[in-house]
Amino acid sequence: MRPRVIVFARAPVPGQVKTRIARVIGDARALELYRWCAAAVLAQLRDPRWALWVAFTPADQRPLTEATLGPADRWIAQPDGDLGVRLAAAAAAAFAEGDGPVLLVGTDCVALTAERISEALAQLATHDAALGPAHDGGYYLLGLARPLPLFEGVAWSTATVADDTRERLRRAGATWAELPPEQDLDEVADLTSLAHRPDAPAWTRGPLG
Repeated sequence: MRPRVIVFARAPVPGQVKTRIARVIGDARALELYRWCAAAVLAQLRDPRWALWVAFTPADQRPLTEATLGPADRWIAQPDGDLGVRLAAAAAAAFAEGDGPVLLVGTDCVALTAERISEALAQLATHDAALGPAHDGGYYLLGLARPLPLFEGVAWSTATVADDTRERLRRAGATWAELPPEQDLDEVADLTSLAHRPDAPAWTRGPLG
């Protein structure tokens, strides 16, 4: 069975996306940024070597989300609960369909490319997991070669997420490989990482606020 790459996405609704950045740039620009990020990540990850799934929220907003992200092989609604509940549910749904690697990613890291997915899959051939840490202490990718209990009790949206995940990997007796760290786009200061992207919204290269 082909590996499954599951992208976690939120419906592009003003005031509901890029909320930390929106405090500085406003809801309209935050929405534009989110739409660009999400579409860019999906475009970069479409590849026949794996099945591309989208786990979306809210559950009644698939049409709006699909209109922004474009086509995917499968769409699954995220359940209610914290991020750990939603990650665990998506991983369980993927493994229920068959063996083979499952990769969980978001829309915040536009440095995530098909090449990085391929690198993670190569590591999963010899490791139980692959972790792509983000500079803010979270992670932009988590790959699983088999189901692992990694999601319960993690302090999500903090600088300890990656370390918490490493500790759970150790407790599970799992082997894992680490990918190069990358920048998530969560804060206004993170927008400097887009300076080399000519396709990014033009205002990201000027004064903000």
